[in-house]
Amino acid sequence: KYETVESGEYKGIAEVKRLLNHLHSEMVLDGFTEGHVHQENEYIVIHRVQPITQKGYILVAHTAFSKGTKERGWVDPIKLRRTKAKFIYGATIDIPSYDVPVDKTTLRGLPSTLNQIKDFVPKEGVDGDEPYTEIIVPDTFPPGSILLFETQMQGIDPTLDDFCKAGVDEAFNDLDLVDLNVLIHRCDGEEKDATGGEVGAYNVPNLGNLVYCGLEGWMHPLRHIMKFNDLGHPLCGHLRDGVWAMDYVHSRLERQVATFPRLAKPAAWFKERFDKIKTTVPSFMRPKYFAIVIFEAYKAARRTVMEQCSEFVSNGHSFTQDLALCSVQMYGLVQSASLDPAKPVPSLAAGLPHFAAGWARTWGRDVFISLRGLFLTTGNYDAAKKHILAFCSTLKHGLIPNLLDSIRNPRYNSRDSPWWMLQNIQDYVTMVPDGITILAESVKRRFPLDDTWVAWDDPTAYSYSSTVAEIIQEILQRHALGINFREHNAGSNLDMQMKDEGFNIEIHVDWTTGIIYGGSQYNCGTWMDKMGESIKAGTKGVPGTPRDGAPVEIIGLLKSTLRWVDELASKGQFPYKGVEAQIDGKLRLVTYKEWNDLLQASFEKHFYVPLDPADDAKYEVNPAVINRRGIYKDVYGTPKDREWSDYQLRCNFPIAMTVAPELFDPEHALGALKIADEVLRAPLGMKTLDSSDAQYRGNYDNSNDSDDASVAKGLNYHQGPEWGWPLGYFLRAYLYFERLQNKDFTDALHRLHAALLVPRKFIQDDAWAGIPELTNENGTYCHDSCRTQAWSSSTLLDFLEDVHQLQKS
Repeated sequence: KYETVESGEYKGIAEVKRLLNHLHSEMVLDGFTEGHVHQENEYIVIHRVQPITQKGYILVAHTAFSKGTKERGWVDPIKLRRTKAKFIYGATIDIPSYDVPVDKTTLRGLPSTLNQIKDFVPKEGVDGDEPYTEIIVPDTFPPGSILLFETQMQGIDPTLDDFCKAGVDEAFNDLDLVDLNVLIHRCDGEEKDATGGEVGAYNVPNLGNLVYCGLEGWMHPLRHIMKFNDLGHPLCGHLRDGVWAMDYVHSRLERQVATFPRLAKPAAWFKERFDKIKTTVPSFMRPKYFAIVIFEAYKAARRTVMEQCSEFVSNGHSFTQDLALCSVQMYGLVQSASLDPAKPVPSLAAGLPHFAAGWARTWGRDVFISLRGLFLTTGNYDAAKKHILAFCSTLKHGLIPNLLDSIRNPRYNSRDSPWWMLQNIQDYVTMVPDGITILAESVKRRFPLDDTWVAWDDPTAYSYSSTVAEIIQEILQRHALGINFREHNAGSNLDMQMKDEGFNIEIHVDWTTGIIYGGSQYNCGTWMDKMGESIKAGTKGVPGTPRDGAPVEIIGLLKSTLRWVDELASKGQFPYKGVEAQIDGKLRLVTYKEWNDLLQASFEKHFYVPLDPADDAKYEVNPAVINRRGIYKDVYGTPKDREWSDYQLRCNFPIAMTVAPELFDPEHALGALKIADEVLRAPLGMKTLDSSDAQYRGNYDNSNDSDDASVAKGLNYHQGPEWGWPLGYFLRAYLYFERLQNKDFTDALHRLHAALLVPRKFIQDDAWAGIPELTNENGTYCHDSCRTQAWSSSTLLDFLEDVHQLQKS
């Protein structure tokens, strides 16, 4: 049993407990839901407030976790701005001895006496224009002492919470997606570029630069603060110290109204609310009201995005919507990167922060891997069309640029980019209402028809036009006849790493199979494009993954295009039947159906590596260099001295499976996908190389300056590190062939969705609110990766949209 004490010298702390219990009941029943806890040395200060009436109670406690001392200790004076404090109770406790007599029947407390503190009067004053109450603990205030006050905030408008939320939808409703890019996102490099260096990312002392200048930049720390009520967070301290953050939010928008006139209303909305907060709210309450304004604005901005998106997104789950916001994150207006050489217009960034602005912002390959997911599935058809037409205008040598550089100095060194563009034109025609009309769109051509290099403002630039259908035909025709040229301005000014031979671009078709070959050991014309940079390791000018020959994804994209244009031609919707080709010394017409059928007949034989060695004779394989069976080759036709690279298990074959599934034997395809699921699939993406391969190096470090040729200067960029974007193609391919093989694919769909749990958590938790370019081994952080990459988010949207369409049907 417990000892009960009703009178006498040692009554314990029952009197205080009774008072505090009454206060606890009052605070629970009356909704004292806001609280602030401050710990300093051996002191704890707890302030609970009713958010409507602003009545509160504050307790100052000198803790006695360590016994022995009777000293007051130190705590800074507690300054309550714009707040009156009425003393309720105070006491110290005197414990003469810590020795408690042993009693086997009764639990006894320490003998103690409460010494009440009488007539404590808090100090009142004015600091600047702001009145305050200051609590200074008495000189005699040993451990075990408390002070308790009733507080009442002065001059707070009880309707302020509602005012901070009012009118937000009206302020944001007129914004388009490019306006919303400014409002929600914009990393430091984009903001500085767009504003001529006037504005950059906001720096919070003891926290650092926010990753975005817009609302998402503030929301990352605020999510943590609101979830954990962390009023000790550096952002809260900064807001209590001053109003600079509030001024930044509206002033950065006001500075850009000349370029984005619709931002005037949001800027005014923010200013009106922050002005009232600054003049009526005590400094310690600023974090609360700042959070209300930013959070309400963020929700409204997000709603405005969703209202402009497709039904797939607007009615989708939160992960779909988080991914769709990446389309706003990546598509914006900067001064140094454009789809028009004569003026700035919005463009798609490959990733942030590394590809924020300048010549490196917009890449042909990245745009067209990203365009379907970020623009077509989300319903931003206008942005998709503008990118298609801009790149169509750049066609030269039968290729489109790898690096666009505002169409002023485009570079033509990627063999896969035109095929990605043709796939996207096909997707546009298929997915957009009346999308077929894009084929008749007229495009002014950046370069003369003879491929002469001229400046963008030369009289011969943009001097003739082609339709998109003619552009498609030209790409196919140029490849059919063979492409052979040397890059303009070849040399160290163009690429300081590449050897001279690497500037020579060569592509040709083998008309016995219909397969396109290209590249050399000196260049890297696909997305696996890391060029060696280390003099110390002897890899300068040596591609990490040249993939010369016939990369599997290019063949899949080619087959998809041939099937599509043949279908269009048969319906009278495409004005060409085929291409002229030099075969057996004669120039003749090869119809698109003929080329399509050649590929269909030859693909499995040339790309499949049979599971059973007894079947080797049926396929074009060299058993001496096979590392793993039951897979599809990454490349076919690499020169014999590097033939082993054909047989490396990489993450590219599911791309071909997705765009041209008819090429694959369904049983072989599902078997290969199961191997990839086991061997290549990673937490946030796909390994770029089988970990059992002798060349596997799973950790990318571009600053590595060792003499290890396999990793020096990051040569292993695509030799194992786990890239985000191939995951979407893997999931799409797996879903397709699982459905083809099994009528009940419910379990498979659950497994594929489970693969999205890590990306889903990542995009919710990471400050950049996207999916990274790549991670190192087993999903570990890679310092050199873009923190959010356009194609990484895009291909996951592609998969989720496939599932959405499947569920609709």
